[in-house]
Amino acid sequence: MSAGTVTLRRNLTAMTADGFAFSIMVGIGETYLPAFLLAAGRGEFAAALIATIPLLAGSLLQLLAPAAIRWFGSYRRFVVLMSSGQAASLMILAGMVFTPAVPTWAFFIPATTYWAAGLSTGPAWNTWVEELVPSHLRAGFFSRRSRLSHIGVLIGLFSGGILLRTFEGTSAALSIFAVLFAIGSSARFLSAAMLYRQSEGTGEITTRGSQPDVDRGFVRNTFTRVTRPGAAGRFVLYLMTVQTGVFIAGPYFTPFMRQTLHHSWMEYMLLLSIGYLGKMLSLPWAGRIANRTGVGRLMWIGGLGIIPISSFWAVSQEFWFLAGVQLISGLVWGCYELAMLLQFFRQIPRHHRVHILTLYNLGNSSAMVVGTLIGAAVLKYYGSGREAYLAVFVASALARSLSLLLIPGGRDVVTSTGTHLRSLFSRTIAVRPMAGSFERPMLPSFGEDEPDAPSDESSECFAAANGGR
Repeated sequence: MSAGTVTLRRNLTAMTADGFAFSIMVGIGETYLPAFLLAAGRGEFAAALIATIPLLAGSLLQLLAPAAIRWFGSYRRFVVLMSSGQAASLMILAGMVFTPAVPTWAFFIPATTYWAAGLSTGPAWNTWVEELVPSHLRAGFFSRRSRLSHIGVLIGLFSGGILLRTFEGTSAALSIFAVLFAIGSSARFLSAAMLYRQSEGTGEITTRGSQPDVDRGFVRNTFTRVTRPGAAGRFVLYLMTVQTGVFIAGPYFTPFMRQTLHHSWMEYMLLLSIGYLGKMLSLPWAGRIANRTGVGRLMWIGGLGIIPISSFWAVSQEFWFLAGVQLISGLVWGCYELAMLLQFFRQIPRHHRVHILTLYNLGNSSAMVVGTLIGAAVLKYYGSGREAYLAVFVASALARSLSLLLIPGGRDVVTSTGTHLRSLFSRTIAVRPMAGSFERPMLPSFGEDEPDAPSDESSECFAAANGGR
């Protein structure tokens, strides 16, 4: 066996272990942070803001990542360090569980570190991994890795819910959150160790100078596109409008379930998991629709389907009814977000994707915070009872309906057809109520052709895109 083959096998094995360990962290770690603040008596608004403010702050801090990568001179060193920082932030949160005198705002510091480190690794990891995995192996490898990662998320979710349920009502009910965060931290440290085992790749960065002229030109072009939006600009505006409407309600589902409906931890975990599973189930079906009728029609199906979902929570609060709503929510969000990702990448040149993803992270997070603050205003206006939450959910549905005025394509897109996308995979970076998860695409998994419509195989592997809504 040649040295190159041994290195490749070691890289692929470490990459798979990294993905699984990372997913365990996602399922059992930060996912339960809003629930912890509620259980600790920090209030519903703190629980809502902890799900969005650190994400926005992290998105701002991750803009420093390109300069940091040049300074380190290595994608590998940068990714390993940021992964370790993300793990350390969870360990700090675990310690803070035992310090009730700590002010609420202090929890936002490690949470921001968690997101800044996590979001910073994305573009660098994509570039690094593209050098390590040969193009002819990517579809099969990322398919297996994605499925294993989805299993890891579910294992983390179920483990967290079972631990919380076991100690519910006991003196250790609050302390068990420290165990959850510590397990998540340990899983991420293991992930960092697996990243360290991977080889450097051929694209090691050695320059530590200023940003190249081409990047400054890209910034100027980006500013022009913002001030004079074309079709791509209007599409991004549509996405931001949807995101704002979604987060009017999204962060308040956890306090509604726990404080108003008094759901057990097991019921809470099951509702989270059902939404996530709904997306996974929807993807083969969504892929066939896109292949047969075009990405635009899939966008309309998803865009229309997500509008009334939050208002269904006002119809009945019985657990099994809400479980059905979660399943439907996952199905329609899977359609919407698969179409969104395909439309997004179809309009972005390959060499600009990393830059655009970085800026999209920032805009996406800003829309989340705006929506959360609008939801807080509605909740404060109506009070904090059941009716106030239901008003928030209905307001979210109404705000989403406004996005139809901006949905791209009109009749031309609805009747469009596309070429086949050979592969498309993503990684789950967070799990949230109502829509399953936040996802980020694995750029190396894209085929050599520009993506347009997905194959059924790729759709099965792209689960629960950009959710938590």
